Amino acid sequence: MLSRSSFTLSRRAFSSIPVNQVASVLKLNVGDEATAIKLDTHVKKLNDMMKKHPGFGSTTRYVCKSEWAYELSFVFGSGESFGAWKECALRNEVHAEYLSALADCGIKEEDVYGGARVHDVLE
Repeated sequence: MLSRSSFTLSRRAFSSIPVNQVASVLKLNVGDEATAIKLDTHVKKLNDMMKKHPGFGSTTRYVCKSEWAYELSFVFGSGESFGAWKECALRNEVHAEYLSALADCGIKEEDVYGGARVHDVLE
């Protein structure tokens, strides 16, 4: 999970777009409501695990019930926190749990899109 991104986010990389928060984004198709509900249970566990990482903020989940598109954003409070996440031991534990979740839901890892995004909440 979260390791498939090859993006390097720094303030220099986006000269006019500040990097205040970073979201690790996953996009997949769950096929039906039962699988979405099953994956929700796993995502709650992943979120609880990730809360142990300094600078981790929150998880956002989107589901399109007509297409069964399922999207997740794991939001980190800074580019530094996101960078530290990619190198920490906890990430390996979360990734193992993520792979187990995919297997339990009958989803292949190669069918999941993963990337990193500059994240902002506009109010």
